[in-house]
Amino acid sequence: MDNSDCKLERVSNITVGTVLFIMGLLATLIGFMIVPFLGLLFSLPLIIVAGIFLMAPRSKACSIIAEKARGSIKS
Repeated sequence: MDNSDCKLERVSNITVGTVLFIMGLLATLIGFMIVPFLGLLFSLPLIIVAGIFLMAPRSKACSIIAEKARGSIKS
């Protein structure tokens, strides 16, 4: 795994999380207009998954690469 892959990993998590969050908000808005309870049942999972993507930690491989990079900077 390359250092550039680690930078793109976080960007892709934020991008996917943001898109899912916007879709969840739109589904909530449309759901409350049509059938409030059912709309919430469809949009709530989207918002939860978006939160998971937005709060996702780095993978173990990227954490190791970041630690090595910090160690080489300190030396």
